[in-house]
Amino acid sequence: MCLERNEILVVIHETERRERIARLITDEGFAVTMAGEGLTALRILGDRGFALIVAATNLPGSLDGPAMMRRARQRHPWLKVLYTGEPATRPALGNPDIDDFIAAPFESHELIGCVFELLHRPMAAGAADLGRRVRAELRAS
Repeated sequence: MCLERNEILVVIHETERRERIARLITDEGFAVTMAGEGLTALRILGDRGFALIVAATNLPGSLDGPAMMRRARQRHPWLKVLYTGEPATRPALGNPDIDDFIAAPFESHELIGCVFELLHRPMAAGAADLGRRVRAELRAS
């Protein structure tokens, strides 16, 4: 699996916001795929090598953003996630399932900065959860 492609999956239920985020990321040269809800995102993930998911915290349906990511990381433990949403939907700090969060509305440079930072963020050597351990081992090899 090639994680160097830095393909990004954008999972936002609001069409206008999803398309804006995808356009901003695409304009920076990344390959982007979009989904409008968690189950669709899981189907898209399949066996593909996405490096990052940008997801709404409050996705509609049976899987909100954090629940979708827990399921996604069962098959793809290296996945990083940048959550976005209204400030009130910010996941609890210190949660090992959360890589980063950007409150909406945000400026384009804030989003791109978060994407680049997450893609280049080194993993902690003693990370507690499997996803972080696997990502650290992939980078070290």
